[in-house]
Amino acid sequence: MRMTLLLLLATALLAGCDDPDAPAKPADKPATTTKSDAAQAGVAPETLVRIVHTLNKTDEQCDADGCPKVDLQWLTFENQPELNEAITQHLAAMLIQDEGNATHDGTIEGLADAFLQDASGMAMASEQGWELSATVKKQGRRGDLVTLSMETYEYTGGAHGLPSVQYFHWDLAKQQSVKLDDLLVPGQQSAFWEKASEQHTAWLDEENLDQTFRDSWPFDKTDNVFFNDKGVVLQYNVYHIAPYAMGQPTLTIPYAELEGIVRGQYLPQQ
Repeated sequence: MRMTLLLLLATALLAGCDDPDAPAKPADKPATTTKSDAAQAGVAPETLVRIVHTLNKTDEQCDADGCPKVDLQWLTFENQPELNEAITQHLAAMLIQDEGNATHDGTIEGLADAFLQDASGMAMASEQGWELSATVKKQGRRGDLVTLSMETYEYTGGAHGLPSVQYFHWDLAKQQSVKLDDLLVPGQQSAFWEKASEQHTAWLDEENLDQTFRDSWPFDKTDNVFFNDKGVVLQYNVYHIAPYAMGQPTLTIPYAELEGIVRGQYLPQQ
């Protein structure tokens, strides 16, 4: 099966960690895969040079209005090979969650091909507008900690598609991924979840949700979190604590309530 393929690698060099949405500029050469001196010394780089990758595919044999398509965009960073590998593996894991019958090698490109191969085997796929999309952006940075937002969307017919968003944290000095427990003061997990449960109750009250809803959609823990200007945000995907129609709810625990619970280096500096 012939496919049209547009694979643009190394399309942006942007030095400036506080401007994640700046427009891309063409790169003269691909990013090097060796560690920077700062990374080798266990020191986080002051700036990150971003490289934007774009992968667009569709089935050339399809000439209908709703041809299946793949539209993926993700980031890697110059001189950050461990981080880059972790990014691509995490994104591939998100794309593979609802894989079909076609075989693949587990790579982003292989999963895109498999999605289109599955679509080609479905008689109605060209009329249903099958779609697989993903966007990876730099959400923010706090000292050594860089956070990426990873959003995917898959539609394979039916009433609606399936969106998903995950937040990925990386310690630039230690060159390793960071989980929620790593962000918390040891022994303060129960205190954190108590605060989260309180925010969930407040959200239920704000939405005027009755007891039937509360019994059907109880509070649940998630390690999908990020920092914003107000506090720590717990991000839930569809069907986790609410039905699809309510989207992807968030609960925000204000920083004032997290003193002694979240590690000090991740809290706003006074």
